[in-house]
Amino acid sequence: MRCADIYKLIYQAAMGSAHSISSTAAARKYFSREISNPGTGPAEPVVDTIAHDGSIVRINIRPYLLAGCDTDKLFDTFIRTGREFTGSADTLELYCNWIIGMKMENLLNPDLQDIDGYLREMTESGYPSVHHSQVYRKAYSPSYRVISSSLIEKLGIIN
Repeated sequence: MRCADIYKLIYQAAMGSAHSISSTAAARKYFSREISNPGTGPAEPVVDTIAHDGSIVRINIRPYLLAGCDTDKLFDTFIRTGREFTGSADTLELYCNWIIGMKMENLLNPDLQDIDGYLREMTESGYPSVHHSQVYRKAYSPSYRVISSSLIEKLGIIN
């Protein structure tokens, strides 16, 4: 994980998925390509809770597909989250402060030693969305959708 990856994680946890949806048609086309060839990666759970209050989760596509789950339902919940979830720059700022605190307590990987400068740059740029680092993409081949946890029951993966 590099600075861009930790920032992307906290960005999604605070802001949801709206940044990923330029248009429903474009999002559908990208999703269709991704589910037809999700690539390989390490073992991962179907659901990763990423927001501190549990409001936002990542649905990892590879185990979701392996479980035989409905991709249309996943796409619909992703789009619905983008429309309905109201992101919070205040929450993102809180997460940034937590990460800086973790650095000060030497709780972060040495690859993240410049995280405070990176987060300052993102703050000064108005909290833009970013892509995963090349290192992260190569190691994990991330494939997921960010959804509101309030919609998870619609996926039929948790009883």
